[in-house]
Amino acid sequence: NTYLSNHTVQELFDYSYDEDEEEDIQKSVFLYLKLNKEHPEDAAVCKILMNHTHLDMAPLLLWELKFLPLAVGWFERATICTTLSIHNSNPDLSKRILEESKEVFQNRILTALYEFVRGVPKKVLERRDELALVAVYDDKIAMVEEEKKRIQEDVESRKRKITQLEEENKRLRGIVETVRNALD
Repeated sequence: NTYLSNHTVQELFDYSYDEDEEEDIQKSVFLYLKLNKEHPEDAAVCKILMNHTHLDMAPLLLWELKFLPLAVGWFERATICTTLSIHNSNPDLSKRILEESKEVFQNRILTALYEFVRGVPKKVLERRDELALVAVYDDKIAMVEEEKKRIQEDVESRKRKITQLEEENKRLRGIVETVRNALD
């Protein structure tokens, strides 16, 4: 089990080794040790992706669609593995942890999620119907909110107009008062 394997070991000997000793150590082991040392928080996820090009989603079908958001979240967090590098003393020899483009990684995600959804088609169809109903309600809510916004704008416009009319009324009262005073 890749996930449960040790991701904390950073050295195999009592002394620190350098890149020259890489030839004495199997290349993959050296890469794993460097990964543990340089990216300990991402080591487990990256090693899973490095060693399992196809992630079998069948064991997760037991939980049906309840597990789908967790799988999506895991893949989102795992995207970092496509950008991380292992650094050597020579910067030109730095190596990306996951030697695949973001597009290839995206295809891995889509394949795994397709496999997952394909494994629970009845639940997906039920959820699809539920989602369609939710979408209808969302559309209605959006329409109501849009109408509410339009009404609020209309109310604000009317308040501004009332304020303008009150100011004009006040000005005209002043004129009438001035005229009365002049006639008296």
